[in-house]
Amino acid sequence: MDWKSFKSPEYNYRFNRKTGFFARWGRNFGENPERSPFGPEIADIEISTICEGVAGKLCPYCYKSNTEHGRNMSLSTFKTIIEKIDVNNQLTQAAFGLGATGEENPAIWDMCTWLRERNIVPNGTIANASEKTMDRIADNFGACAVSNHFLSSDKGNGMCYDNVKRLTDRGMKQVNIHYVISRETYENAFTVLRDIKEDPRLKCMHAIVFLSLKPKGRAMNNKFEQLSVDQFSKLIRTALSMNINIGFDSCSFPKFSKAIEDLSDREKLLMIAEGCESFGRFSVYINVEGRCFPCSFCEGEPGWEEGIDVLSSDFIGDIWNGTKFEEGRMRLYTKGGECPVFMLDSQGNI
Repeated sequence: MDWKSFKSPEYNYRFNRKTGFFARWGRNFGENPERSPFGPEIADIEISTICEGVAGKLCPYCYKSNTEHGRNMSLSTFKTIIEKIDVNNQLTQAAFGLGATGEENPAIWDMCTWLRERNIVPNGTIANASEKTMDRIADNFGACAVSNHFLSSDKGNGMCYDNVKRLTDRGMKQVNIHYVISRETYENAFTVLRDIKEDPRLKCMHAIVFLSLKPKGRAMNNKFEQLSVDQFSKLIRTALSMNINIGFDSCSFPKFSKAIEDLSDREKLLMIAEGCESFGRFSVYINVEGRCFPCSFCEGEPGWEEGIDVLSSDFIGDIWNGTKFEEGRMRLYTKGGECPVFMLDSQGNI
């Protein structure tokens, strides 16, 4: 069964578990609901905080500051969390929070099997995995992203490209490159765009997804800087002019909106873009301890130091439709979709 549907008077969707196609509507097809009151469509679940980095190097801008010393979520805890957040059978996808290899938590493949039995698609992001893990990813994941962790001074784009090809060679259709954009990685981003058009290893990939730098963890310690509006606009417009499929995280939506404000197809582009989906709208983040936050970037921020314990809560009543999420959601609405936790500067950066 490829299709999963949800129906109610004011919130509806259709999701193709094989292709990733997703359509959401409200009381009619022309209405876009502000949120799902029934629970998240997508759950970002951190199943491991263990990461040994890539090619012997820890990512210098990791907002989580993960190292080889961490912990894994157990299969039983994972099942309990999914059962609580999918009580209305509305969850479409679970995105695993992994380390670089995808092999850090040995329970991951049992988690995948169990998710598939519930008609939920598992997804994840890796940087460099073994052949055995690649086989398992192709057999279990609906989509997989390969992180490009190389700065402009490095010659390592090839590792990313090799891993993309290893996945597409296994028949995966939804293979993306995840690229963290910062002033330090900016010039190399244009090299990657050119390579997408020219390098045969990337001919079957789906899209490049630009992730905004988060001023947390090692990124802050190493003094990485976010892009200006002009830099972001140039990058986006270059990709669009090259007819390259692009995506970006919700945090980049305000800058994306500015970047395309004078384009003739702006309205069409905005239709395929999405602002913040957190705070009880469409997505949720749960860390390895089973504690819930609006998104992974909110973890440890003022007001969200500890999060909310999913395991001891009625998730839908106490968290998803609870007071704390509602307060953040109302601030999100009144600020036109801008983050209610991180203040934006004049460049649209947090």
